[in-house]
Amino acid sequence: MPKLIEELFAKYRWILLFAVLVALAAGIFAWFTAQSYSASLALTITRQGTQASSDYKYDDYYALKASDEFGTTVVGWFKTPEIASAVGRQAGLVVSGSLSSLSRKFQAQKLSPNLVEVRYGASSASEAQKIAQAIGRVIADKINLINKSSDQGIAFLAIAGEPVIVKNTFSIWLNVLAGFLIGLVFGIFVRTAKDYFR
Repeated sequence: MPKLIEELFAKYRWILLFAVLVALAAGIFAWFTAQSYSASLALTITRQGTQASSDYKYDDYYALKASDEFGTTVVGWFKTPEIASAVGRQAGLVVSGSLSSLSRKFQAQKLSPNLVEVRYGASSASEAQKIAQAIGRVIADKINLINKSSDQGIAFLAIAGEPVIVKNTFSIWLNVLAGFLIGLVFGIFVRTAKDYFR
């Protein structure tokens, strides 16, 4: 039995070595790229002021529709590198990366006609808090610019709630195990293909 194990090890040692290297690479990658904290911030979008008109008596309905449309605009802002850059500067953080990576810093989605949730990662709880405050200020500034350019007396307001910040409980060993299994499967596939075409 030990001789059989020794023969199998000699035959497949390069596959095992490859799997171990992939596992180490997966563990190191997970260690350096994982964000320690995740945060969620709720933005409530409301309309200020009314448009004087004797034709419409359903201003609350139109206010809700306007907030719904404007909420879509706010979600769109978070898909641009401009917001990531502005929030980083406002929070006093170093902003770096490609345009596509900056566009993915925040995940925003509309949960209801006037509620937008923004999710993001941070290296510490205090950094997550700073980013939340910076988001509130940057969005408020952008909305103020739009409000000033409106000549119909309609203005919007975004109210940022308290961020929910949680520590990520990721397992490095899970990533290492996944890397080992992927490396093993790939190594066996290459070995089988090599033997087949020999």
